[in-house]
Amino acid sequence: MNPAVKILAPAVILNGLAIVGLLITNRGTWAVAILAGALLPIVISTVSLWLFSRQHGLTFKKAQAFMLYSFMAKIMLIGLWVVLMVTSENIELLPFISSLLINFLAWHLSEAYHIRPLLEQVVSENLENE
Repeated sequence: MNPAVKILAPAVILNGLAIVGLLITNRGTWAVAILAGALLPIVISTVSLWLFSRQHGLTFKKAQAFMLYSFMAKIMLIGLWVVLMVTSENIELLPFISSLLINFLAWHLSEAYHIRPLLEQVVSENLENE
């Protein structure tokens, strides 16, 4: 199973439970803010991990460059997302920022954990070719 799929399902379930709980307690604006904070980190990390797992014949330098560019793109997209949400008057800032930070850190760590075995394959393939 693709590593991106392995981490996608639990994240969607856990965030979904939080949002449903807030909707049940009539805190719909908080539910929207939590969804807005969770959405981009989930999508970015899943796509990044999926793209990395689809790469074939990577050298260590190319894998390192991919991870660096992926992280820079992640930071820029999240920065733009924060600016859009903060300038929007419809989003509660405290739950949005909290959800964004929690999801970003959790997804970044999970992505790093799932990339490690893929990186070990890259390194071992390069050592075999020398």
